Amino acid sequence: MSSGKIIEPDAGFIAELKSSGSESLKKCFQCANCTSICGVSEGVIAFPRREMILAQWGQREKLIYSPGVWLCHQCGDCTEQCPRGADPSEVLQAVREMSYQEFATPSFLAKMFSNRGMLIPLLAVPIAVLLLVVMMVNGLSIPEGDIVFSKMMPIAVIDSVFLPVALFALITAFMGVKKFWTGMRTHYPVEVKPNVVSGLLKTVTDILLHRQFGKCEKNKGLQLSHLLTFFGFLALFITTNMVMLYHYVFEKNTPLDLLDPVKILGNAGAIASFIGLLWIIYRRTSAQKEAGKPTYFDWTFIIVIFLTIVTGIGAESARLAGMAVVAYSVYFTHLVLVSFLFAYMPFSKFAHILYRTTAMVFANGIEKPKSS
Repeated sequence: MSSGKIIEPDAGFIAELKSSGSESLKKCFQCANCTSICGVSEGVIAFPRREMILAQWGQREKLIYSPGVWLCHQCGDCTEQCPRGADPSEVLQAVREMSYQEFATPSFLAKMFSNRGMLIPLLAVPIAVLLLVVMMVNGLSIPEGDIVFSKMMPIAVIDSVFLPVALFALITAFMGVKKFWTGMRTHYPVEVKPNVVSGLLKTVTDILLHRQFGKCEKNKGLQLSHLLTFFGFLALFITTNMVMLYHYVFEKNTPLDLLDPVKILGNAGAIASFIGLLWIIYRRTSAQKEAGKPTYFDWTFIIVIFLTIVTGIGAESARLAGMAVVAYSVYFTHLVLVSFLFAYMPFSKFAHILYRTTAMVFANGIEKPKSS
């Protein structure tokens, strides 16, 4: 006689999910239409039906560490086709927001990002640090002569501030990814072993082409808007590193000539990111919005990343126009936003890049066991 297994639902977790915007959870009656209709759900790992079951049963750890939560791109096809009016994409969005707090170290920073009242204290830290640095360099005065941002904040000084911040972000991000990966290996009920190398190679291709977004039917514009934003930021990241190479290796200082290849790459990246983010904001505020209700946690990331691009463009425009006070002020704001974005990366929605990539590597690397 086979022995049964007692499942103890976490009622508190179910209540937390519902309070996070997953009121439609109780409408699901497990028809599996969501999984069959989803163009992204394929292969060994199928979702979101499994995740909806785990949510209804209050299986917190299995749900939090389910790769399907992150493989979902929230296009809304499942919600559109649900015969009961349930909203699986919204449920998975709520689980993702809980996951940041679960994976983050220290977790209190992730909790602060979910609290509206904590935005000002979080912003106050980079503002205070950068004000102190500027005061030590030039006493908070507007530099005289040609507008050169390194007069206010020399590259070596910027690096002395941002490199420790980047190191902190990398270490905490690695800890979060490691915890997520271990959790997936522990809690996902498949007799398979993910091959990290093959999974990573396929994932890189998927990300570069944003192939998964292309499978969404309800929100066709997702793929292009995210591609513009992704490659725009990639161009800006390369530009930043090339400027450091110019400065330390070739002793070539900023501002660069407008026709310099690195400058062209940076400006192209800024324009692409601006268009992509503007498109994303439009879709979320118009009748064509994506599935799931945009949350405070969502909007904080989108607005900060958008303002980072806007202030970058604005600082350069003011410099070219010879408006010293505006140029230096906007540039300082830009540095604050950049430091905010990257220092808190593992604790904000910015970390979705890490966790979605990790889930994709896990899913793409799964190899079915060979029959004996």
